[in-house]
Amino acid sequence: MEVTPQHLIRRFVAGLAVAAALLVAAVTLAAPARADENPVDLTATSVTVTASDGTRLGATIYAPRRATGPLPGLVLVHGSGNSKQDSVRAEALAFARTGIAVLTYDKRQLDAPDYSLLADDALRALATLRTQEGVDPAQVGMWGISEGGWVVPLAAEQTDDVAFVILASASGLSPIRTQTWNMRNKLANADVSGSLARTLSDRTYRVADDAGMFAESGHDPVPALAALTRPVLAVYGTTDTQVPAAESAAILRETVRAPLTLRFLPDAGHTLRVLDDTGDTTETLVAGYADAVGTWVRAVTGATPPTGESGPTPVQERTSVPLSDTQWWESWNAQLTALGLLLFAFLSYPIVAAVRRIRRAGVPVGRAARVLAVTGPLTVIGFVVYFVTVLDGADWRGIYPGPTFAGRPVLWLGLQLGALVTVVAAAITAYTWRTAGKDRVRLGVLLAGGGLFVPWALYWGLLLP
Repeated sequence: MEVTPQHLIRRFVAGLAVAAALLVAAVTLAAPARADENPVDLTATSVTVTASDGTRLGATIYAPRRATGPLPGLVLVHGSGNSKQDSVRAEALAFARTGIAVLTYDKRQLDAPDYSLLADDALRALATLRTQEGVDPAQVGMWGISEGGWVVPLAAEQTDDVAFVILASASGLSPIRTQTWNMRNKLANADVSGSLARTLSDRTYRVADDAGMFAESGHDPVPALAALTRPVLAVYGTTDTQVPAAESAAILRETVRAPLTLRFLPDAGHTLRVLDDTGDTTETLVAGYADAVGTWVRAVTGATPPTGESGPTPVQERTSVPLSDTQWWESWNAQLTALGLLLFAFLSYPIVAAVRRIRRAGVPVGRAARVLAVTGPLTVIGFVVYFVTVLDGADWRGIYPGPTFAGRPVLWLGLQLGALVTVVAAAITAYTWRTAGKDRVRLGVLLAGGGLFVPWALYWGLLLP
């Protein structure tokens, strides 16, 4: 058989795949087991949580190996994202070692969060744990971190089977208000100020929310918190920049009528885990966290639910701000339409010029119009590319908008300069439009783009300091 270049490529790729598989197998066999992979002091029992719609969620129950008598139980509810049970395994092991039977389960895979559905899954996990041998069915509670702090109260208000509630880094505010506060912190940590900071922490979420890209954005946690009747423990890190801990604690004090205990862990971030030298989260919980949970659960199950607060109260450098109502011009379809009109108006000018050149029917073109036809679309397209790139690169660690100068990213300053040149060129072109003769229609379309560009650029901060 003839060996073509395609055959060679296929063989090369296949060879690489085999080599990679062998390498992975060798590394897996040679690598040491993860710490606590099979903890000798705990039992790990695999179970299945069957959701109300029949979805089967893998789960594991960790418990002290030498436990005597029925144990209190705790169901762990994940934070945001499509997480597997291993994402909270560190918490499960640490809490189990304090004398608790802890169930972790694979979070339902969703394109967007649905708190009611997630709450129902948590209740099914609770029912599963309550039926396990060695677990006291009357003393099983729920723990929820971050997003789980919105889900757990929704689940707990539906049944008396939830004996107690533990909220870790839980926001007392709506998701969208929490996220805008989070973004403001990211931008401040990146030394970004001025119009870009307002654009990324305000305008972005208005359009995203209007387009339905921010599921559960307006969820109000207060009604579910107020409905809680069982003891509540809320734990916050004093250096959390993702959830406004001080505000959230104040809301819990005002809202929760059940016995409430607040614990503030010094120098702890949102995950309540130790960070390594690069800022990544480790598998180790911050000092005092697991002990605080274990001690509190023992007190609650001993019929003496504690109340009060301990630890330094978090100090927020900035207060969260609610988004005002979105106006019609801020809607996603209005903004998308504006983008389309801007590009059409700006690009039609050079396209017509190219057609005329082919037909050898050129018309004199003013210098300002040429500048407008170039800087207009470049600024619009550049803004969209920069905007999407910066947002896509943001994660829980922070945001990187590029090198900054005086609180403004250099690339953003370049876009602002392009916007200013566009406005000046539009003004000059408008002044000469009356004497344009046969070219007045084409210039009129170009000027329409320049006119629309001004309010659009003002809204997105390109013409603001």
